[in-house]
Amino acid sequence: MAATRPYLHARETTGTAGARRGMRPRVVLVTDPAFGDEGIVEGVVQAALALPAGWLCVQLRDKARPRTGLRLFAARLRRITRGLGAWLVINGDAVVARDVGADGVHLGRGAGEPAEARRVCGAGAWISVAAHSDDDVRAAVGRADAVLVSPIFASRPASPAAPPKMGRGTEALEHARAVAGQASPGALIYALGGVTAASARRCLDAGADGIAVVREILGSAEPYRAARAIHDALARRC
Repeated sequence: MAATRPYLHARETTGTAGARRGMRPRVVLVTDPAFGDEGIVEGVVQAALALPAGWLCVQLRDKARPRTGLRLFAARLRRITRGLGAWLVINGDAVVARDVGADGVHLGRGAGEPAEARRVCGAGAWISVAAHSDDDVRAAVGRADAVLVSPIFASRPASPAAPPKMGRGTEALEHARAVAGQASPGALIYALGGVTAASARRCLDAGADGIAVVREILGSAEPYRAARAIHDALARRC
């Protein structure tokens, strides 16, 4: 990791609470402990270097790690993301997000309410919510800043023990955009589940504001190139 150190603190964009609420990342990189801490760090660094400042949001997701260990790893990722102009949110733990100065929290099923997460982290915290149905979207808009709609395409989780997931198709994004448009036109929608550089543009065309990925970057032998391919797909003019 020594080669990445000169970049730290060179592209800082995160800062005030008000700026956090204005976050509009294009790519959410969801971590998975199956890739190991060093693999995650390398993927985060390379993705951040490949993408313009402010494009990348790292969602630290590790439900099995004890809170002490999660806090330590989150603090490490906070230093890296801040130095490379990326955002950081913590999956399901507002206390850890507050303790490490993360930009916000992602709430999955049963992980609490956006209002409670903001009470812990501050009113300016950026809150994203998991949505596996139109009802989930309807419940989230107006209360959260972003909705991660999934699964869009069939996907194979990083853990060998986890079963494959069937996709809902890009129609799920069209429905989510319609629901959000009625209740909260400013809500951000991200496509999650089997999304690749090749399918990223289809997600935007269906109404997504950006994409969320795991394996596409963390599972790549060349995460910088993988992230750059995503950038090129999202930035392409139709």
